Amino acid sequence: MAKISDDVLDQIKARLSISEVVSDYVTLSNRGGRLWGLCPFHQEKTASFSVVDDQGFYYCFSCKKGGSMFDFIMEMEKVPFIESVKILATKANVELAEESPHEKEKRDLNETLYSLYDKIAGSFHYILLSSPLGQKGREYLKGRNVSPAMWERFRLGYAPDNASWLYDFLKKQHYSDEILLQSGLFSQKNTQYPLFRDRLMFPIRTWQGKTVAFGARDLSGTSKAKYINTPETAIYSKKNNLFGLYESLETIKKDQKAILCEGNFDVVAMHQSGYTNAMAPLGTSFTEEQVKLLRRYCVSVTTLFDSDDAGQNATAKALILAQKFGMENKVLKLTKAKDAAELVEKAGEEALKSDLQTSLQGFHYLVNNALNKYDTTTSKGKSAVFSAVRPYLDATESAIEKEALIKHLSMLLNVDESSIIDDYLRGKQFIAKPVVQETAAQVRPLNPATLSLDLYAMLTLVNNRDLYLQTRYKLVVEDLEDKEAEALYNVLEDAAREDVGKNDEYILQMIDDPQLRSDVALSFTMEEFKLAPQDVLNEAVNRIQLRNYEKKRVSNKRLLDISLSDGTADDEIEDLLREKTEIDAKISILRQALGQDTKQGR
Repeated sequence: MAKISDDVLDQIKARLSISEVVSDYVTLSNRGGRLWGLCPFHQEKTASFSVVDDQGFYYCFSCKKGGSMFDFIMEMEKVPFIESVKILATKANVELAEESPHEKEKRDLNETLYSLYDKIAGSFHYILLSSPLGQKGREYLKGRNVSPAMWERFRLGYAPDNASWLYDFLKKQHYSDEILLQSGLFSQKNTQYPLFRDRLMFPIRTWQGKTVAFGARDLSGTSKAKYINTPETAIYSKKNNLFGLYESLETIKKDQKAILCEGNFDVVAMHQSGYTNAMAPLGTSFTEEQVKLLRRYCVSVTTLFDSDDAGQNATAKALILAQKFGMENKVLKLTKAKDAAELVEKAGEEALKSDLQTSLQGFHYLVNNALNKYDTTTSKGKSAVFSAVRPYLDATESAIEKEALIKHLSMLLNVDESSIIDDYLRGKQFIAKPVVQETAAQVRPLNPATLSLDLYAMLTLVNNRDLYLQTRYKLVVEDLEDKEAEALYNVLEDAAREDVGKNDEYILQMIDDPQLRSDVALSFTMEEFKLAPQDVLNEAVNRIQLRNYEKKRVSNKRLLDISLSDGTADDEIEDLLREKTEIDAKISILRQALGQDTKQGR
């Protein structure tokens, strides 16, 4: 593990609170002196994820994951510890030590691409607003009734028709052909030929507001592809981003609701009409990565996809995915137009608001669609309806909720509940449970009352590491019987030797076992392991030593009995008797120290 100085970690923690870091991903609320939110690491509907600012740790009482702000970033961004430190150092404006050549090359490429996209987004935007080159784009937007306020809100732009404009512009900014080839802005066959010409540009921004790609609408009328997006690059993956998320972030954090549209213009139309929580996937179906991204900020997702067959199929998939990850899910339907952009273009914002008055719960929407599609006067039709909605039932984790959905379906189909349950359970063995649930179940919650003497002592020691050096002279790892305690002792020894024991973050990174890591992380948030630690450790060391001397006494007695009966030499017997006297004396001293009756046997 590469070494980052304790000073760097201290600076980051001094400038950032863990709640600041977590709040970028999870909506937190104060309850009982702690901050709580829905755990981002597993599916849940009741908040069991807790953040303690003054101690700098988070812990989920359901899946048992816990740790520092660095652990949190590692989990959320799927990066190693060193990378999490870099992310937070950037956020805290803390300078890091020198990185490896490979890491520097990767970071330099990312930063170059971020800078490039920011510059070109600004240039496209300027052309749309103020340049004669952007006249065509301005006229197009006015023709579609897109207000200038939305041009600004989404930083819309225009890519000129001139095939050499983009290359010449970026070369003047001193970007190399190699960088331009990796940027996703040019043809892979010809670095000088731009991917975007004569197109209205929609910047795609991360939740932090960084432009990482573009969606583009053809204005020439000659392109076979009306809409195209930037291909995937070092800084852009379409499955991990949503168009409009950044612009919607404030609203969805406040209202806990998101609306999922089909296209970029639909998102713009929704925001223009006051629905500032609208966003869209990027040329793909709604993905697991996108629903996990949304779960950081809200608990409900409503779909508003096109009314054609493709849109309705996308709706069904999105509802099932949202249900799988424990999000409330609903459907909005338009009756006066195919999509939101079309309705705003033809009739204005008020017409859209008027047509979006009611929503339908996701399961009810799927049932209604199936009822309209199949003849439920026949048994095969009823079975087909059940098959159509079964994936939603499979995605429903709550047994209570599943029972209610089946009851609703049985009433609509006029079929006994038990028949539906029989059909449902018949294929139940083929339903795979999410890995996250299995992993979470393997980790037990930390209960100090059930801990072994050894592990309790080591958890006290890891919470008071200034006492480690003096403790290890009294207690060695061979004295311990609990395997977790042994592992934690070794971690403390390694930390002391490497001189990285000051920060809790480093300690956690040195623990491989998930159970021990969870125990240590939660112990960092508990006062129990910080109260009178010297007294606790003194007593624990005495008890562990007493236990070991009592074992030695049993072994000594066995050897002495054998020696006395089999004619062992007198000098060997004298050695055993001398050892017995020493053991008895040690036991007597330890029992006195522990306040025990020295005559008590064990």
